Amino acid sequence: MPVVAPGSDWDTNNCIKSAGYTWCQILNRCIRLWEELCEYPKDCLTWNDGCNMCQLNNGVIGACTEMYCITNGIPYCAVQQPVMVVDPMPPVINPFVGDGH
Repeated sequence: MPVVAPGSDWDTNNCIKSAGYTWCQILNRCIRLWEELCEYPKDCLTWNDGCNMCQLNNGVIGACTEMYCITNGIPYCAVQQPVMVVDPMPPVINPFVGDGH
């Protein structure tokens, strides 16, 4: 049985298995599953897979354009869900001073 040096066991996607890397089709790169998940971002509304635009709903892919691409770019979130900022404290109005009007 041939001896394989640690770090030299690349798979077909150039991921090094002995270093814990696995190919993630969604992100189009090698990742370590204990560092990040291989899933669409939950706050992403429109995902670009490097070629096509896809609609997302809570991290689940929906409708996509179906263009043919010779080469794929880097996947990214094209439109993120806006973050709602809620002021936790209402303005304090001193009844003895008035509200300033």
